[in-house]
Amino acid sequence: MTNTLPDQLKSHIGSTPFRMWFADASITVEDGVLRVGAASRFQADWIDRRYRQDLQTLAAASGGRSADVYVLEPTEPAASEGPPPPRSRSTPRPTPKTGRRLLALDDMVVGPCNQLAWTAASAIVDGEAASHMSPLFIHGECGVGKTHLLQGLCRRFAATHPGEPMRYMTGEDFTNQFIQAVRHNQLERFRSTMRKLQLLAIDDVHFVAGKTRTQDEILHTLDAMRLTGARMVLASDAPPDVIKRFNKALASRCTSGMLASVDLPGADMRREIAGRLAVQRGLTVTDRAMEMIVAHGPGVREIQGLLSRVGAFRTIKGGGGTIDDMDVRGSIGHAAAPGSRPITLTSLLEATCETLGLTQSDLKGRSRTARLATARGLLAVLARECTPASYPDIARTLERRTHSSVHAAVKRTRQAVADGDDMEVGGCRIPLSQALDRIRRRASTSS
Repeated sequence: MTNTLPDQLKSHIGSTPFRMWFADASITVEDGVLRVGAASRFQADWIDRRYRQDLQTLAAASGGRSADVYVLEPTEPAASEGPPPPRSRSTPRPTPKTGRRLLALDDMVVGPCNQLAWTAASAIVDGEAASHMSPLFIHGECGVGKTHLLQGLCRRFAATHPGEPMRYMTGEDFTNQFIQAVRHNQLERFRSTMRKLQLLAIDDVHFVAGKTRTQDEILHTLDAMRLTGARMVLASDAPPDVIKRFNKALASRCTSGMLASVDLPGADMRREIAGRLAVQRGLTVTDRAMEMIVAHGPGVREIQGLLSRVGAFRTIKGGGGTIDDMDVRGSIGHAAAPGSRPITLTSLLEATCETLGLTQSDLKGRSRTARLATARGLLAVLARECTPASYPDIARTLERRTHSSVHAAVKRTRQAVADGDDMEVGGCRIPLSQALDRIRRRASTSS
């Protein structure tokens, strides 16, 4: 029965969660107790927190009385007793993979910031109302998972609609192929190929802004595909009606379908993303190190990059072992993210204005409207967390005569963030925690 336990658990919770959290764990029943040995403390805590009830159910079904999760003790690798046997000439060598493997929808961490977009991406492949949702337009900042969604729905479509033509491409790919078709008198062939697709997903469609003929071609392709009931999915860093130099007719078509935004993940979701990525990469990370990674990675790409640097930094220091907060601190200090810059009071002031649609004179003025008071509080909180600025320094930046108002604003804003308060940013309401993440990210990114 012991040998069937992993299969039973996999069937109970699903293959993707099992692969993520139990693939390298031991699952046994001893003295009436089902025991799960995890590779790290983080993995053990996560299994215990998320899958405790599932393990209790499995224990009862296996004749046990309870379940226990513990961390496996590291063991020395077995010594080799000799050279490996020669490869048989009849054994075929593995065929190298060609092309890039598309990401999967089921591997994506889903939370409040991307729930609508993930559901829409799934529905446009599987749902009966898929044709009515087309075009699906997904928008959000760089590094929040738009590409994962597009690749994931294409991969699922290929699995559920075998043989039906589909294509994933970027706005630059579409533009280049269209230009080549015009130059070589193959425009009709290009159009025929595109309009026979049952699914067309175009990532970074904002690339075509200002390219009149390319935008017209996308518009005509969209109209032709809608007539046949085919699906079209677009992704951009902004909503269609906000993209500068975007064809009004094309923007109108895009808004006639389904619009779904993807925001920066909150701290809990970033923690789950970082944990999954660490497990995938075989990294054992202490709780304090994980919290530092979460604090310094506002988006998915930043977390991926930081984990890569942490892993490389640990290797340089001397190989494997558990990654601690000193490793994270060292990797941050030795290799800043590409395009990043030190956060200063000036960069925070500029980022706050750009993110919230305000002017510096608004923030430095005497008005006490709720929106301006919140904006000043956000700036002050970030200044205290990201810079060595004192309360008097912040007060001088905001042109306040005393620092007591800044001190009160920081206290008030931190409480509002903890309470889950929100504010309007870019035409929609988002939690203050996300507003902080957006400002912090903009302040640390070179223009």
